[in-house]
Amino acid sequence: MNVTLRKVFRIMLILLIIANLAFIYTQSLLPPEKSTEQSESVGGIISEIIPPDTPEGKFVLANLRKIAHFTEFASLAFFTALYIVIYERRVSVIAFSFPTALILAFFDETLQYASGRGPSISDVWIDFLGFVSISVIFYTVHVISNFIIKKCKQKFAEG
Repeated sequence: MNVTLRKVFRIMLILLIIANLAFIYTQSLLPPEKSTEQSESVGGIISEIIPPDTPEGKFVLANLRKIAHFTEFASLAFFTALYIVIYERRVSVIAFSFPTALILAFFDETLQYASGRGPSISDVWIDFLGFVSISVIFYTVHVISNFIIKKCKQKFAEG
């Protein structure tokens, strides 16, 4: 990858991480009425895709806010892991990302409290689980794919 393109991609990833956090935190700062309105709007869209009278539809609609928490931090994990794999490549940075995600999740709930919404310790753990699960999947796929690539290169080098 060309040096300029690599720098541009790095800046794009950093901006995606910042934008992801900005989205998470602006959602947490919404007043209770606006947050409920948004959840109901998303619920309406989901009801068109997954019928609300099915077990799946009932589950998704009943847990919509929890799924949103998980998804927000899962996307943060994806961009963060991608950045770490491409630009950092150190286990210490990977290890540092997990407690940082937990702190960010606590801050997210603190913002919800400040906006007049009820904070939830379970939401902190759901956020953290979203971050950890996607990170672990990402790093596992990365390690396995690097192993496979290394083995293939060895086979081709041998003849």
